[in-house]
Order: sequence, then structure tokens, then C-alpha cells
Amino acid sequence: MNKIAIIIRREYLTRVKKKSFLVMTFLGPILIASLWIIPFFLAMNSETKSNILVVDETLIEKDGIKSSLYTEKFKNTSELNFEYGYDITKAQDLLDQGKYDAVLEIVKTNDMPPIKGFLFYSKNEPSLSAQGEIRSQLSNILKDHVLIYDYGMDEKDLEWFNNPKIGFYSKDIRSGKDSYKEIKTILGTISGFLIYMFIFLFGAQVMKSVSEEKTSRIVEVLVSSVKPIQLLMGKIVSIALVGLTQFFLWIVLSFVLIAGLQSFYPQTFTEAQKEDITINERVISVDKIQEASSSSSEVNQIVQGLFSIDYVLVISMFLFYFMAGYFLYASLFGAVGALMDVDTDAQQFTLPVTVPLILAIVCFPIVIQDPSGTVAFWLSIIPLTAPIIMMIRIPFGVPVWEIALSMSLMIVFIGFCMWMAAKIYRTGILMYGKNITYKEIWKWFKYKN
Repeated sequence: MNKIAIIIRREYLTRVKKKSFLVMTFLGPILIASLWIIPFFLAMNSETKSNILVVDETLIEKDGIKSSLYTEKFKNTSELNFEYGYDITKAQDLLDQGKYDAVLEIVKTNDMPPIKGFLFYSKNEPSLSAQGEIRSQLSNILKDHVLIYDYGMDEKDLEWFNNPKIGFYSKDIRSGKDSYKEIKTILGTISGFLIYMFIFLFGAQVMKSVSEEKTSRIVEVLVSSVKPIQLLMGKIVSIALVGLTQFFLWIVLSFVLIAGLQSFYPQTFTEAQKEDITINERVISVDKIQEASSSSSEVNQIVQGLFSIDYVLVISMFLFYFMAGYFLYASLFGAVGALMDVDTDAQQFTLPVTVPLILAIVCFPIVIQDPSGTVAFWLSIIPLTAPIIMMIRIPFGVPVWEIALSMSLMIVFIGFCMWMAAKIYRTGILMYGKNITYKEIWKWFKYKN
């Protein structure tokens, strides 16, 4: 046991003293956040504004007055700018000259549907979102015209009809708390992705360390004084401690950042205003509906959603599934590292280990869509995918018996993987220049200690 402690201490101090550890400790959260934030900003900034020339040929007559149905009715957006013309031939000439990005010709016919729109473009076709916005405005303008002239609605009625405000609340009947499903989705996705990333990165470190010592033949010196299983366990535990140290520092930095933001923006972190609604002699407390234009209220809603999460449960489950998933896959990666040699095709051994992790990532959308569904349940119970999938489900609420079953199976399976890895490591670490096959590995399990 003393030898394992020495190996753990040496491996741990070697890694935490590296500059890369300090860099990833402070830049890691920023890099992870950038994986979510940068694509969003790139999508926002990649949108180009298209100039559309509208040629409206839908003359209508009301009370003896002729007018066009769509002229001066389109609303400019961040993606579209509308101008108006009256001659389609001249409009198409201007399009050929590059004065406009597209020409929208609107005509009225005697067949169904009576209103037809033709979007002509020359060099660059407007984006799908731009075309969807044009199609939507075409329908909305026609609908508003019918409601005003055929049903006698005024502007106020029209505004309410087009933008009805409905108070919709999703509440947990046991606790009375609001759902905040969007926040839970984001938190579950980030937690599952972090587990995946940690398992892959730290598991790969074990495999790399084992394979480097094997190929450099340093392991021959090491196993002369310690048992192979002691060497493997020392590596696995030391790298686990490195991961926990980094995770602990990330938690501390996160709390410091939140405290700083709370001191600078106290109004954002204030509790949302409540109002009581009486329904069938029952009083239900709900968040007071704010104006949709209030950006601060939207931020406050996000903050309240984040504060509604049971972080004691989330962090404790994260630590367990991170450690359990790491020990499970680190033992497998360590075994693979012992099989790797300059003459060995390592891919045949690494692929079976990584496939369950990839499967869990592929099934992300299915689990997020239905966290209590059959697919989510079984993937959170099977030990090879449970660390990632269960962390996605935890923020949504998981029955205690499912968590207990998943944790129990994880512990049992970790013991099996450790035993299997020890058998492979003990023989494979000293085997060189031989083409190792699965049949050969099967024989190793039959060897007596």
C-alpha cells in the first residue's frame, strides 16, 4: 500500500506542477464556455442584410378606392430591407445590375391560392431564414387585411390577435417550484458534455502514460520494485486526484465570479416578483409576467432558473459519476495502453472502448427531448453510458431508485473492469514485438496469479 501511495504522490505532483495544468485550470472554463458562446455569436454575425425590391401587382378596390395589398406593408428586419417598385421588367434589370439582392413579385390570380409570390435572385440566393421571413410576412399581411376589412378589427384588436399573451406555468406539484425546463436542459447538456470530456481527456492520459513507459522500456525497471497492478492503480488514482483538484478550483472560481457579478448587478439577482392567482378556491403563487421587451427581466428569469437548481444534488452526482466513469474507462484505457506497441494496431483496441462514449453523445438529443423516456432510462442504467446520460437527466429529477440502481451497477462494473484491466496490464506491459489478438488476450484471463 505504501508503494501505491508513493506512485500516486509522484504522478500527482508531476502533473499539477506542469504549466499546462495551471493554464487549463484558469482557461478551461473560458474554453468550455466558448464552445457554446462562439457558435452563437458566429451565427448572429454571419447574417447579411438583403435588399429586396417588392413589385406589388395585387390591385384591390375598397369603397371605390384602388390600392395595392402589399405596398409599404413589409416590415424591415435585421436580415431584410424592403423597397418598392411598380415595373417588374425594370426591377429585374436593376437586379441584373446588382442594385438589389432579390426582387419579390406579388400577383393576384383567379386560382387557389389567389395570392402568389415569386422571389427572383441573380448572384446569391437569400438565406433560408430570410425566405421564411418573407413567406411569413406575406401571409400575415393578407391575414391582417382580411381581419380589418372583413371582420372590422381595429389596430388594438389586431395587435392582441397577432400577439396574444397567455400565462403558462409549468410547476412541480410536490415542491410547488417552477420548472425552468430550458435552464435544466442547458445545465444537463453542459454536465453531460463535461463528464464526456473529462473521461476522455483523463482516460487518454492514463493510456498515454502506460504506453510511453512501455515503449521506452522504463516499465521494466519499475516492475522490478513494484507489482504491475500497484503501478496501474497508482496512475489511475493520481490522475483522478488531478482531475478533482482542477474541478475543485473551477468550482471556487465560479463562486468568486458569481459573487462579483452579484455585487455589480444586484438587481439581476433579486428574487422574481410573485403574484397570487386564485383558481377554484386554490391560491397558486407564480412569477409575475413582465413585459416581453424588458431584457433585464429575461436575464432575471435565467438567474432565477439557475438558483432553482438543487446544486448539492447536482454537484454530488457529478462527482460520483465523474469518478465512477473515470475509474471505469481509465482502467480500460490503461489496459489498452499496455497492449500498444510500435508494431501494434492500437485502433482495434481503442475503438471498442470509445464507442459507448460516442453513442452517449449521439443520443444527447433523444435524452434531452424525453429525459424520462425508455431510451434515457436504459442508457442511464447501463454502466458504460450511465455517467454521461444520468448527468443529463439529474437536473430534471430522477427517481431515487433509478439513481441507486445506476450507482450500484456502476460500482459492480468498475470492479469487473479493474479486474480485467489488471489481467491484461500484468501480461501486456512486458510483451513486445508480437501481434496481439483478442484470442491471445482471452488466454491471459486464464493465467493464475
